[in-house]
Amino acid sequence: YRTRMDAVGLCPTTLRDESDLRRLPPLEKSDIQRHGTDLLARDWPKRDLIRNQTGGSTGTPITFFLSRDRKCSRAAATVRHNRWAGYDVGDSAAVLWGAPRDRPVEGWRSRLRSWTLGEPTWLDAAHLTEASLRGFRETLCRQRPEILQAYARVIVLFARYLEQHGLDVPRPRGIITSAEVLEDADRALVERVFGCRVFNRYGCREVSVIASECEAHDGLHLMAEGLYVEIETPTGPAKPGEVGSVLVTDLLNHAMPLIRYRIGDMAALASGTCSCGRALPRLEKIAGRVTDFLVGDAGQLVSGVFLATYVVAQRPSLGQVQIVQDRAGAVTYRIKASERFDPIADAEYLRRATREHLGPQAECDLEMVADLPVSASGKFLFSRSTVTPAFLKA
Repeated sequence: YRTRMDAVGLCPTTLRDESDLRRLPPLEKSDIQRHGTDLLARDWPKRDLIRNQTGGSTGTPITFFLSRDRKCSRAAATVRHNRWAGYDVGDSAAVLWGAPRDRPVEGWRSRLRSWTLGEPTWLDAAHLTEASLRGFRETLCRQRPEILQAYARVIVLFARYLEQHGLDVPRPRGIITSAEVLEDADRALVERVFGCRVFNRYGCREVSVIASECEAHDGLHLMAEGLYVEIETPTGPAKPGEVGSVLVTDLLNHAMPLIRYRIGDMAALASGTCSCGRALPRLEKIAGRVTDFLVGDAGQLVSGVFLATYVVAQRPSLGQVQIVQDRAGAVTYRIKASERFDPIADAEYLRRATREHLGPQAECDLEMVADLPVSASGKFLFSRSTVTPAFLKA
């Protein structure tokens, strides 16, 4: 940042308003990949650094660090936003997720936390079959959680399964969706099947919760106490309702500041104030990540978010990746390679990972591309499948 600020004649002590901040060029994911620890605050104590990694659902995974204080403030923000959805500490909940790293580590501390705070029931949504969806329903009927929290695409698929098979589940108080785009038609399906409102949430691993719906369901309130969010177009700041690129400045992670960080999503700001009475600014809509389920060689479903996190993100040399599928048990990896890409080792890694997660007979092809553009609506399609498994066909 010192180098970047010197280049544009900007000094922190002379920064007065938003126009001064905009003189600094956006921080790209590729900048973090290339410079890594250069972004750490000078002389920050190593014992206070918590390493983390993005899931790669925007196609470009990165490694970053948090201070312990920032980890706590992120957790506090999550609790605040949960309460808007009627989910308070200690309430019974079920989490339909596919990222094991988010689950508390087993041990006496985890058991004590679960006993005192009511740890949610975790339902593994990384690999889905008709049997696992049936198992989800049995667990919900037995435990009757008050709140469901889920990947958007997972809860939509589960709702579709329940409706097609004429099955019901106990009505929760609310459902919190995140990680992927929630389309209006999908929201209507989930609310119809589960008989409650959906509270959509927008965030990313780098800065945690960015914005959440309140009970008014009129846009998503920004977590403005800790994040400065800009919506940028090629001609400058976006007007309310105008879609642009999301830039986030984390005001609380002093160990590794992310300043004007381009997440890789598109969004639009809302105008006016919310009827709930909260004065926080709002996002009107989000055009972010789309991660379809992929169909394995035996008809099982594999979460695109899971593959982004536990296959693509674990191999930084791949660069930016998109997965497409038009037949069960076969995928094509479209790759915008990094400078460290190894055509032999990386290709073997993807073949091995494909067989591990999509089945021993699964096939994969690699297609090297110069760019992976977003769709016309601004969405990045990390994984796109046109295959429907037999147990979800009408």
